[in-house]
Amino acid sequence: MKTGALLLLTFIICASCSTSKTTPTQWQSEAFKNQKIDRMLVYASTKDRVLQEDFEDRVSEVLISEEISPIKMHELFPDIEYKDKRSEEEIKKLILECRKQNIDKVLIASQKAMRIDTVYAKSLHNYFNTLEPLKLNGKSNDELEYKTKKLTTYTIEAAVYDIAVSSEDKPIAATTLKVTDPKSLDKIEADFLIAIKKLFKNK
Repeated sequence: MKTGALLLLTFIICASCSTSKTTPTQWQSEAFKNQKIDRMLVYASTKDRVLQEDFEDRVSEVLISEEISPIKMHELFPDIEYKDKRSEEEIKKLILECRKQNIDKVLIASQKAMRIDTVYAKSLHNYFNTLEPLKLNGKSNDELEYKTKKLTTYTIEAAVYDIAVSSEDKPIAATTLKVTDPKSLDKIEADFLIAIKKLFKNK
């Protein structure tokens, strides 16, 4: 097969591939690895109340499957509303209430970041445009038109805190999911739940 035809075939294959990509990362402290977790407060930190309740329900199912008793934030503290940031006094008050309920472990799931990038789209139109400058009397680089597309990257995290040890923002374990150009929000949720399940495997 000629080199030019091979390059074209490779480009067609790449152009048909999805740009969707999911990258999970996981971290566990020695304290987390070496202790048995019996029960845990689950909090989905989002201003969407329906999403909060749904996700806390789904995470609770995952924890139950790993023999951990979940307590849902929206059931135990229904009056606590979402805030981007809480004061130190508010955090201490919440921790005190948790300790009264004999809760010393808390899982907080949240979106940490969202980034939108504009990139060149893979297409045969772009491919042939890149060849035109090589031709005599072809278009100049300034005249070439390229299609672009927007890629959205979400970074979401589930962090586990031991509030019996510290009230500081220092998790004892965490799983992070970075998703680029997701096919659907349902797919993000499904992948996130799988990552959370792996974090608590054999706990």
